[in-house]
Amino acid sequence: MIFSSTEIISGVIKSVKKDGEWKVLIVDHMTTRILSSCCKMSDILAEGVTIVEDINKRREPISSLEAIYLITPSEKSVRGVIGDFKDAAFTYKAAHIFFTDTCPDPLFAEIGRAKVSKFIKTLKEINVAFLPYESQVFSLDDPKSLYSFYGSKANETRDKMMENVAEQIATLCDTLKEYPAVRYRKGPEENARLAEEVYQRLIAHKAENPTMGEGPDKARSQLIIVDRGFDPVSPVLHELTFQAMAYDLLDIKQDIYTYQTTGIGNSKEKDVLLDEDDELWVQLRHMHIADVTKKVTELLRTFCESKRMCTDNANIKDLSQMLKKMPQYQKELSMDLAMGANAEGEPLKDAMKSIVPVLLDSDIDAFDKIRIILLFIFHKKKGNKISKHFKSFEVLILLH
Repeated sequence: MIFSSTEIISGVIKSVKKDGEWKVLIVDHMTTRILSSCCKMSDILAEGVTIVEDINKRREPISSLEAIYLITPSEKSVRGVIGDFKDAAFTYKAAHIFFTDTCPDPLFAEIGRAKVSKFIKTLKEINVAFLPYESQVFSLDDPKSLYSFYGSKANETRDKMMENVAEQIATLCDTLKEYPAVRYRKGPEENARLAEEVYQRLIAHKAENPTMGEGPDKARSQLIIVDRGFDPVSPVLHELTFQAMAYDLLDIKQDIYTYQTTGIGNSKEKDVLLDEDDELWVQLRHMHIADVTKKVTELLRTFCESKRMCTDNANIKDLSQMLKKMPQYQKELSMDLAMGANAEGEPLKDAMKSIVPVLLDSDIDAFDKIRIILLFIFHKKKGNKISKHFKSFEVLILLH
């Protein structure tokens, strides 16, 4: 992973660990998600942590133990730390505070004025304000940022969002030991603004960590910033890689897939966690579904031969069933609208006529109909007649 469990355990928990001493780990919403994405609870408890608690919830005092605070430098979390040492009976014996990124000066000053300042043994910024979702995938965990970026509300909300995103990107570069050149798509002025915000924070991180971006035979990396308007089509297409199709068509919640076992005896419900520890999932997830079908066939045959088992094609065909959940016509229509032409390369002449059967089909999920509508809008955007098409859709929806 980009930010492995070894690094977070060594850099935070082990750095304050003492033999024979137990500690309490306090987290907030963001750091809970960070820990969940790259650490196992068993690994954390094995390092002398007796309990993990949420700073925003009511907690029983454990005045005999020191607390490790792994938190974001937000007003709410900082006030939570201060509150733990506000009364005469402190919640914990002492505090080891680790911020995910730079703590604003006003909050830092507030800590200094509070009683907790006398009980702080550690105060560090560890630069990990992002979710290490996969080995080469990260998330800033801000689902509202798209609305903030394109919304019509006051610029104050947008400015705050950009500052947070810029700092998160800078902490990612710091963690990766990269000092990239920043480039951005010319167009919306917000792209240039965000690029400048990121650049200034990279300079600040470089000043504190001069080794960023340096190393033998190391070329300077490039950070390219584009807005969603650069490619609005991809999010509404049905991707045909194994991972995308699994999350698109199966009921997977929090990376857990639940299924019923088959075979001899009663069927049982089982859960499978799709993460970096699942070698087969890691191997197959980014492959095209057609290649996955071939690969699984090959792997199953090898397994059966090694165990001297007999099998047939029935189990192999199960994998392809997810493809049948999405009608062939719907798949072809999605691709045609995205490309602006059919499979033979001929331009679409009357896309509206093509999508009406899909929109009126009661067997097709409403979410998939919305996909088709959005693709149609993107396809027709070149004609500058979007308002007319919206009115047509209102009629179709009412009829349905």
